[in-house]
Amino acid sequence: MVMTMTSIEPLSADELLAGAALVFDVAVPPQVLRPGSEGDRPPEPLVVQLRPLTIGTFQLIMKASRQEAGLIPLLMIKESLVRPQLSLDQVRAMPLGMVNFFIGQIRHLSGLEEKKT
Repeated sequence: MVMTMTSIEPLSADELLAGAALVFDVAVPPQVLRPGSEGDRPPEPLVVQLRPLTIGTFQLIMKASRQEAGLIPLLMIKESLVRPQLSLDQVRAMPLGMVNFFIGQIRHLSGLEEKKT
C-alpha cells in the first residue's frame, strides 16, 4: 500500500543532486596542522575547502585502490580537497593525524556515519 501526502511538494532531481556541488570551508585545528605547537602562538583561522564525495567518485576510488587498499583514504582526500589542490604524492606526505582529521570531515560532509570501533 502506497500512501501519498498531497500537501508536501516532492523533491526535484536537481534538488536531490545539489548537495554534490557544494563546497564547504573547514577549519583545520592548529593542533592538527602543527602537532605539539599549541602554546607557541594564538590560533589563526586555518581553512581548507572540501566537497562531499559522490557515489561515482567513490566507486572510482574503490576501483583504483583494488590492489592497494591503503590508497582509499588518500584518494578520498585528493578528490574531496578543493583548495588547496594537492597531488597524490603531497597527500601521501601528510601526517597521520591530518589524514584522520580530513577523512572524518569528508565522511561527515558526504553523509556517512562514523566508523564503529
